[in-house]
Amino acid sequence: MSEQQLVCPNCLHLNTIHESELMQSPLCCDCEGELLPHKPIEADEKLFNQFIKHSTLPVIVDFWGPWSGISHEMVGIFSSLAKIFKGDAIFLRVNSEEHQVLANSFKLLDIPTFILFTSSVEYHRIHGVVSEREFHAWLERYLRIKRKKIAPHSSSI
Repeated sequence: MSEQQLVCPNCLHLNTIHESELMQSPLCCDCEGELLPHKPIEADEKLFNQFIKHSTLPVIVDFWGPWSGISHEMVGIFSSLAKIFKGDAIFLRVNSEEHQVLANSFKLLDIPTFILFTSSVEYHRIHGVVSEREFHAWLERYLRIKRKKIAPHSSSI
């Protein structure tokens, strides 16, 4: 049976979890916090680096800006997909205004930009407005899995 390394978003402790336990909402062995929350994790540079370096699950990062209307439109879609793909990937959000050095290190051309990391390296990226259907298909293609689609998210903006 395969094992996954998961970083605790609360205490940053590294946890080894059997793959069969991923869908059972595993808890951190140190602080007992939830390892796979149902919503994206707000990340600073330290948390981002821990996840990218140590998580064996793919990590999808939303580099967003509080001034960007598109970022606010996309947060609902990103959150919805975090629920659908829970256990398949980790979903992080990085405020590009608060963490400019981190955001600039990825030479972002647009906000929001969504980057998929696997094995500590950037694998693929998309940016701007993406429909939930397109984003879902993008995740299925690059994560190489199929997931049941849920009703489209209706934007509150």
